[in-house]
Amino acid sequence: MTTTSVTPAEAFSTFGTPLQGRDIALLGVLDPYNEASAAMTPAAMKRLFFISNFEDTDPESPALDRHGYQRQPMSDRIPKIRDYYLKREPATRTTPIILSVRLKGEAAIDRFLELFAAGDIDRILSEFDEPVLSVVDGQHRYLGLVRAWEKDSSFCPLVPVSLYFGLDFNQEATFFDVINTEQKKLPKALIEITKADAVELGFTTHAQRIRLIATMLARHEDSVWHGQVNLTGARDPNKPVTFEGLRRSSASMFPSELLGRLEAADRDVDGVARTYWGLVAEACAEAWTGETRVRINEDGEEVEYAPKYRIKELVGVASLAKLGKDIISSALEAPNFEERMRSLVSSLGAVDWEKVNLENNERNPWMASQAGFAGQADLYKTLYSWVYSNKKPQVQ
Repeated sequence: MTTTSVTPAEAFSTFGTPLQGRDIALLGVLDPYNEASAAMTPAAMKRLFFISNFEDTDPESPALDRHGYQRQPMSDRIPKIRDYYLKREPATRTTPIILSVRLKGEAAIDRFLELFAAGDIDRILSEFDEPVLSVVDGQHRYLGLVRAWEKDSSFCPLVPVSLYFGLDFNQEATFFDVINTEQKKLPKALIEITKADAVELGFTTHAQRIRLIATMLARHEDSVWHGQVNLTGARDPNKPVTFEGLRRSSASMFPSELLGRLEAADRDVDGVARTYWGLVAEACAEAWTGETRVRINEDGEEVEYAPKYRIKELVGVASLAKLGKDIISSALEAPNFEERMRSLVSSLGAVDWEKVNLENNERNPWMASQAGFAGQADLYKTLYSWVYSNKKPQVQ
């Protein structure tokens, strides 16, 4: 490998002042065809950097919708980082940004380093498919530095960057996962949806099959969960169930033994999952769609109110999923699978999913369990007793 480079002393003088108008500088190759050290100005970063975000398209993503593996940047953080760098105080220093150079093969990497060392951004953009420099760690710092430069063009530091070569999408996503899990715990939902789409794509472990079932439920147009699952773990009051909650619930619904039975019976597991949840939504339509109710107020007048239903809270989803395992198992033993499943699920229409019955201001015995997975066992027992033994819960 032959490349031209500069020493750190040649690349930097004082903070914020690049030597000889450089926009990029190759400081050295640390591990041939694996890692190099460099520096770039915000102007160069803006032209060359790419961020693999979940809600944007990444051409290298193996997911059907080509989504990336990182959260969207937090817009409120970027101005703060911008203003921090613009203070230019002695303690204001740029920290390294980790990049994946999306190239493989010695010839391609040699050519990239040659152009990089020469500072030829135009040739880099023209000779390599975009995006070639993917930000693995430091998207907020990168965006803050660019905003600072855009606000004040005299702010043009050479920012240290670490270049890693030869990573495919899955390796890049795993690298990002490891770095950020060590620094700050990422939402489990984002990690698991990435594994379902990319990191373990093609594996047939039970854990991966469960991820794919949950992914299908969240995305399939014929699924009652379509558009209702929080896929990244970010707070969203309109999507109380996260992908992680749906994944864990699906694991209760489809243990490996039941998956084996469904396969032996030549049943489409995805279709069974969609059908079950569709029947639940049909039987419990009032709670599923969040319909309003009427109660009598203190003046004896009828007033309409929006109940707080638990059916789509984690405790409801987890309990229904566990009950689903029993119902699907029972249906497999019946002469008509679909009719038996519909018959059992239809009895859930008698369940009152409101947290507290405001109509008579009494505690709702159906929903006496705790919230979250902690309450799963109690609510599951209540639902099971009703579906299989026709026993209603008693007010305690």
